[in-house]
Amino acid sequence: MMRGFTLIELLVVLVIISLVSAFVAPRITAPIGNLQLKTASKKIAGAMRYSRSLAVSEKESRVCFFDFDNQQVSIFSGSAFDSADPEEVLASGPAEVRYDLPEGVLLKKAVSGDIDVETGLFKVIFFTNGSASGGEIFLTNDRGRSSRIQIDFITGMVALTAPDHAG
Repeated sequence: MMRGFTLIELLVVLVIISLVSAFVAPRITAPIGNLQLKTASKKIAGAMRYSRSLAVSEKESRVCFFDFDNQQVSIFSGSAFDSADPEEVLASGPAEVRYDLPEGVLLKKAVSGDIDVETGLFKVIFFTNGSASGGEIFLTNDRGRSSRIQIDFITGMVALTAPDHAG
């Protein structure tokens, strides 16, 4: 005698599979959003380190602009800003490095001393002696995770650190 599965048994198996996939799918896709945040943070930090090394080796300062309105990071030679309006140069000038943040990753805020920026432009300058204007840049993703990039004003060193509650 042949034995098969009843319709009820098949439906129970399908319900179990759908319940398991409902719990597993978010765990699989969540790291992808966090990966984009980590990648963006590392790319920005790397570009800033590159800017610092160029400023020292070429004896010409570099200016890193964080455009909160367009979610973009642009790096220019310091001479591009000697007599020009920064917004005009950003709009038309050729950047040495220009990086658009990926979808779901946002510039949250930037802090330097008593300056706290959440819209508009924030700049970090790398000087020819290796120092910088300093500051902290906070990035966030659509899942509420955040990342912090710190620029030491004395050494010009750029570091990725875990954000504290101020971010």
